Amino acid sequence: MLGLLWMALARLTDEPTALAHDGVDASLQIAAEVAVASPRFRLGDIATIECADPQLRERLRQLELGASPLPGQVRLFTRAQLITRLRQHNIEPRTLHIEMPDAVRIRRIAQALDLTQLEKYAREQLVQAAGEAAREWTLENPPAPTAIPEGAVEFRLVGAPRVAHGSALLEVVVLVEGQPRARYLLRFRMPNKPRQLTVRSGDTVQVRVVCDGVVLEVRGVARASGALDETVPVYIPDTQKTLRAQVIDTGLVEVRL
Repeated sequence: MLGLLWMALARLTDEPTALAHDGVDASLQIAAEVAVASPRFRLGDIATIECADPQLRERLRQLELGASPLPGQVRLFTRAQLITRLRQHNIEPRTLHIEMPDAVRIRRIAQALDLTQLEKYAREQLVQAAGEAAREWTLENPPAPTAIPEGAVEFRLVGAPRVAHGSALLEVVVLVEGQPRARYLLRFRMPNKPRQLTVRSGDTVQVRVVCDGVVLEVRGVARASGALDETVPVYIPDTQKTLRAQVIDTGLVEVRL
C-alpha cells in the first residue's frame, strides 16, 4: 500500500504533459544538440513546437533567439537565455511546457570551401590577363582550408589581375547564395627556369647593327656570357670599340643605335 501511495504522489508532483496542463498553451522540445543553417536562429530552428493555436505556433516558431555560431563552430544556448527571450517578446514562460537541457549545443551547418576550384578560377583569370604560359605559374600562397555556410558557391574577381614581370596578384571573393563569405589575395609567380647561356665570354659572334632601318653585320668578340634577351658587352675589332648588344640567338647579338 505504501508503495502505491508513493507512486500516486510522484505522479501528482511530476510536471504534466504540455497541452494537458491547465494554463499551458504550447509545448517546446529542444534536444541537447541541434544544427542551424542561417546566421541568426529562431525558436522554430531548434525546437519541436506543439500548439493547438496556429497563430501562437507561428509566433513561437518565428521568435528570434540570437546569433548563430560561425560556420562549422558551436555555441551554447541555455534554458535561462530562452526564458529571457520569451519574456522579451511578451510570452509568459509559465504558459509553456519546456523540455530542454540546461544548456544546448548549437552547431552551424557548414561546407568546406573547394580550394581546387578557387585556384582553377583564379588561374583562368590570370591566363586571360597574362597568356597561356600563366597556366604553369606557381601559386605562392595557397589558401588554408575554410568552412563556409552551405549553399551554391561562386567566385568573383575584384578588379583586374595585377601582373608584373614574372608575377601576378589577384583578389577573389567567395560568394555563397550571392552573399560574400570569404576573400583571398592570391599571388602567382612564373617558375624559375635554369639560365641557359647562348653566348659565352670569348666567343666570336655575329653582330647585327640596326640604325634607322639600315642593318649592318660585323664580327665581334663577346666580353661576357649571356642568355637569350640578356645584354652583353661585345668588342668590335674593325672599330676597336666595345658595344652593348642584346643576345638574339646562339652566336648572334644585336645592337640598336
